[in-house]
Amino acid sequence: MTIETLIRTTLRRWPVLLVVILLTLGASFYCLRLPGVYWASARVFFLAPASVPQPNQLAPDSSIAIPFAGLIQTEINGGVPKRVATSPEVRLVDQGIYDGWSVLLPDTGGQWASNFSEPSLIVQATGPNPQVVKARMTELLGRITQLVREHEDGANVPPQLRVSLNMSPATVDVQYSNGHRSRAVALIVLLGVLVSVSACRVADRVVETRRRRGESGRRGERTGDVIGDARVRDSAGGHQDGSGGQGAGPASGAAAHRGGDRSAP
Repeated sequence: MTIETLIRTTLRRWPVLLVVILLTLGASFYCLRLPGVYWASARVFFLAPASVPQPNQLAPDSSIAIPFAGLIQTEINGGVPKRVATSPEVRLVDQGIYDGWSVLLPDTGGQWASNFSEPSLIVQATGPNPQVVKARMTELLGRITQLVREHEDGANVPPQLRVSLNMSPATVDVQYSNGHRSRAVALIVLLGVLVSVSACRVADRVVETRRRRGESGRRGERTGDVIGDARVRDSAGGHQDGSGGQGAGPASGAAAHRGGDRSAP
């Protein structure tokens, strides 16, 4: 099918084209009117006390800080949370969670193994407005601090050996995200063009198929009428042997006499 034929087909089925255009415009307008989402993220670092052999509190080591952070993660989530994203840098909004929260121990491992190399918890929250997001973040951060203190108090850990918490950023920064509206509208328009062309082609084929079937049916009816008329004429004796519709004439006299001679003794 050439471009010219495609354009003629599309214009010939303009009602279908009009319906698809209206649907595309409605979907684009709906996409532009969708509300965005508010979100916030912070890292809470579990810093073990500095010592002579390990002066850097953030250096990866075999200290209790990483397992301790994992214990707090499990208690807040009510169990080990399911790993959804491979990278710990993936935000909740990127996962399609627009109203919720998460507290996760960063896992830098691949698909087949886990690797917890940083004593920190990634705290995230999303919601319909900044107040909800800030309240959730404040509650989660407070819950982490409370659980850490309860465990250390229960174990009678001396103050100089206790884990200190450091949050980055230092304050909760609520941000707004509305996605990539221009890309979404462009994709909707592209899909609308493809659907409109395909729908017009399908509609044109359906109409042409029905038209051909209708013509075939009418030709069949005319053929049946002609055959029926011929059968009626045959049963009436017309147009068989004689001209003028008179049929076959009687036997000639000579033939009759010959027949009589044969029967004579």
